[in-house]
Amino acid sequence: MRWDMFDEFLKICGAISLLSATLVMLYKGYRLLFSVKSYISYTLNFDGTLSDSLSVTITNHSIASIYVRACKVRSTYSLLTLAIKHLHRPLLSPRLYPNLRYNSAVYALVGDEPIKLEPGQLVELKREIYEHPLNALNGPMRIAFVQLTTGRVVRSKRMKSPSAWRLISRRNSAHA
Repeated sequence: MRWDMFDEFLKICGAISLLSATLVMLYKGYRLLFSVKSYISYTLNFDGTLSDSLSVTITNHSIASIYVRACKVRSTYSLLTLAIKHLHRPLLSPRLYPNLRYNSAVYALVGDEPIKLEPGQLVELKREIYEHPLNALNGPMRIAFVQLTTGRVVRSKRMKSPSAWRLISRRNSAHA
């Protein structure tokens, strides 16, 4: 009778061990697939002493070092707006889809040299946006694309852009 109880105890311990090993393997697989995260943010300055800035925070969640080759921020639209635009132009050539999805303004945040990120390290890339009509970001949302040296491209979530950036060169002028 005691051996039956001990046998049941061993089965329960084995099931717990198997479940925990499975969870650890799933977690490691998730970290391998989604090893880099990128978040986009901005700062506004309304008194005119400093310029506005656009920044992307890149975090390395993997256990190995990675290299960031390029980081670009583009203007984009919401998913509903994109779906409506595609329905209005159903016969558009696939090579022209990026022109439909994104606006023309592209901000590069990485220079010629790749940036090395150690495991668990995060880096914030920042770009100032100057008050000039050519810098007007006409799209209602922003998205960041981070390209690694392995060729993998990581996208950030879409972020609403401030309405002040759509009025560059007009926001500090007084109406007569």
